[in-house]
Amino acid sequence: MDEKRLKGVGRKLLVAIYCLLLFQFTYPLTAAYASTLAAVTSVVFDFEQHIPFIPWMILPYMSSGLFFCIIPFYCQQEGQLLRYAKRFTFITLFAALCFLLFPLRFSFERPIVENQLLAIFFSFLKQYDSPFNQAPSLHVAYACLFWSVLRGQFSGWKKRALGVWLLLLGVGTLTVYQHHVIDVLTALILVQVSFMLFPNREEIGNHQQRGFGETFGPLNASDDESKNRKQTQSALKFGCKETKRNLQLANSYYLIGWLCVLVALCCERYVLPVIVCAWVAFVCFAVGYNYQRGNALFLKDRSGKIPLIKKVFYAPYQFAYWLIWRFFSKRNNPPMMEVLPRCYVGPRLKTSELVALGLDRNLVVFDLAAELEEVKLLGSMQKYHSFPLLDIAEIDVQDARVTVAALVSAYRALEAPENMIIHCTMGYSRSMIFAVLMIQELLSLDLNKAIDRVRSINRHLRLHDHAMRLMKIIDGGKQG
Repeated sequence: MDEKRLKGVGRKLLVAIYCLLLFQFTYPLTAAYASTLAAVTSVVFDFEQHIPFIPWMILPYMSSGLFFCIIPFYCQQEGQLLRYAKRFTFITLFAALCFLLFPLRFSFERPIVENQLLAIFFSFLKQYDSPFNQAPSLHVAYACLFWSVLRGQFSGWKKRALGVWLLLLGVGTLTVYQHHVIDVLTALILVQVSFMLFPNREEIGNHQQRGFGETFGPLNASDDESKNRKQTQSALKFGCKETKRNLQLANSYYLIGWLCVLVALCCERYVLPVIVCAWVAFVCFAVGYNYQRGNALFLKDRSGKIPLIKKVFYAPYQFAYWLIWRFFSKRNNPPMMEVLPRCYVGPRLKTSELVALGLDRNLVVFDLAAELEEVKLLGSMQKYHSFPLLDIAEIDVQDARVTVAALVSAYRALEAPENMIIHCTMGYSRSMIFAVLMIQELLSLDLNKAIDRVRSINRHLRLHDHAMRLMKIIDGGKQG
């Protein structure tokens, strides 16, 4: 749903004034309170002794005040402006509470600045700032908040330049000796929570090109069907949008990543925990980034295989999914459901389970899982097709249409001894969405009747709001 565009600067000015007043009524008062305490501790990691003092970094650090004043005027929709105000309020008030309950102070002695121009800025900093109000760093939290607005307003070199400058603004908190690392990390965690509490309502923008068209080969369909499929595939060069749900999932991974970094630093004297936590953190950041961009092909290649280097890097992510898969596989009874004659839908099965079901030969396989590689038995089938979809994320409409077309074409082309298997990882959502859409197409059913048919077969069916929206869009397209 499109948000109402703002006209004029009245509301933007009110938000700018509100943010300024909120900051002025919280930050100075909490600093004054901390200054009255007999002793205020510091939290410093050993490696911070090696962080250099870089005087010129005061320039991006001090630019925070400029961004502070102008950011509301870059909000183009009412919802975006209100969301910025909510996030700003949450971050500021929560940080103020932390300053009161857990006061910290900066503990390093700042060297003398010889450059006269830079010395003026440091004099201003010394007069109007304080060594208190440390964790979380509002400078860092606000920089992330500024970027959440500006990233959608600029492109090209301007966007990159702004991103670098705001990054320097955050790093500057360390190199001008105003904050410790714990302040930066807690700020990143805080702002990540604010993004989750007050998510974007609109799609953010177009990014990479992706699609399944190039991955789906002939399925012995008729010449007309093959021609239509090729036309559909050739139209699949579309932009990927950052949707609200995918951003929420990405922010969840980012939050876990920052928490892992914090744990790693707290274990800085123990090498193995540091390595493991840092590894998990990097994996979470990578997975979050791919969820944000809707990139379902970040693990598997177009044949459904996962390159060795990705297996190594994403090992914690895959191990977590493997554990979840093993846990939920015990709940699947029966493990595979026959939704149409010789068409089975469900979770990823072990080879022994496939053999027990008699589904170990003459198969047409559609693997919808993006996180785990196919079992060898199914992956070796001549008619194995990989259509990876991100778990519990929004599915692109074009991806869904191509997948449904491929499933329908494959089922119609089934030969006498063949069976068809459609599966995701857990068998609750992704595979069931396409079971519904496939049944609707093949049996010419109303969407609700197709859903009821699948639900009568699978009591574990999970159709979230985003799945219902997707199916209604595709159903509406057929009717149109």
